[in-house]
Amino acid sequence: MKRRIFLKNSALAMVGMGAAPLWLQRAMYAAESATRRKKILVAIFQRGAADGLNIVVPHGEKRYYELRPNIGVAQGAVVNLDGMFGFHPQLAALKPVWDEGHLAVIHAAGSPDPTRSHFDAQDYMESGTPGLKAVEGGWMNRALLPAQGKSSPVRAVALGATLPRSLRGANDAVAIESLRSFQVRDTNAAKIFESLYLATDDQVLNGTGKETFEAVSILKKVQSSPYIPSNGASYPAGRFGDSLKQIAQLIKADVGVEVAFADYGGWDHHVQEMNALPNMLRDFGAVATGPV
Repeated sequence: MKRRIFLKNSALAMVGMGAAPLWLQRAMYAAESATRRKKILVAIFQRGAADGLNIVVPHGEKRYYELRPNIGVAQGAVVNLDGMFGFHPQLAALKPVWDEGHLAVIHAAGSPDPTRSHFDAQDYMESGTPGLKAVEGGWMNRALLPAQGKSSPVRAVALGATLPRSLRGANDAVAIESLRSFQVRDTNAAKIFESLYLATDDQVLNGTGKETFEAVSILKKVQSSPYIPSNGASYPAGRFGDSLKQIAQLIKADVGVEVAFADYGGWDHHVQEMNALPNMLRDFGAVATGPV
C-alpha cells in the first residue's frame, strides 16, 4: 500500500458515499433554531449481541417466564414501565428519565437482512444499509451536512484506537484513543512533520496533515483545562466510563463537536449472561443518565 493511500484512509480521512437519514438531519439541524448550532449526537454501540429481552423485560408476558425458566429476570425485580415492559433492575437509574419523557425504547426492532453472522449484522448497523456491503461509509458520517466554511477538526469524534464504520465517509472524522495520548510529545519533531505536510503539493497529504495538527492543538488546550463534572455526574471506572467522560469534556469545552461515538464491547455473553449482564448494565445506566 502506498503511503499516500495509507494516510488518506487513516482515522482523519475516510471516504464513503451515501445519504443521511432525513429524521436525523431534522433532529440535528432543527428548522426552528435561531442559529445553525446543532444538537450534539452521542452514539453508544453495544458491540456483540445484547439480550434485549433481559434488558427491557416483557415481564407482563407469561410466555417470557415459561420460555426462560433459568435466565429470565425475576418479575419482582423488574423496574416496571407500562405493565408489560420494564427495565432490568440494574437500569433503575433510567426510570426517572423515562418518567420525564426523555427516553424512548424501541423494542423488537431488527434488521430486514436475514444474516446469522454477528459480524455482518454489526457492519450493517454501522453502515445503515442492511444487506448492502458495497456502501463504504457509515450512517453517522452521512448525518453530517457538508461543512459551511471552515469546520472544527473534531466535529465528528470517536473514542477508540480506530475510526468505527459508523463515522467513516466523505466528511472528516477523527478517532482518539484518549485525550491524553492524542498529542505529539516531541515539539521539535512536531514542527518538522507539520512543515513537511504543509509544504507538499499533494492536496491529500496537505489536508490530512493540517487537520491532524489542528486537532492536536485543540485537544491540547482541552486537556490543559481540568474537567469537573457538573450536577453530580459520575463515571464508572473502566474504558467505557472514561470514554463517556472524555466526550463530555469535549462537549463542555465547546470545540465544535457535532457527533461523538463510544464503543462498549463484550455483550455476547452466551452462558455467562447472568453473571456479566448485571455489571455491564449498571455501568451503562450510570453513564447514560449522568449530565456532562
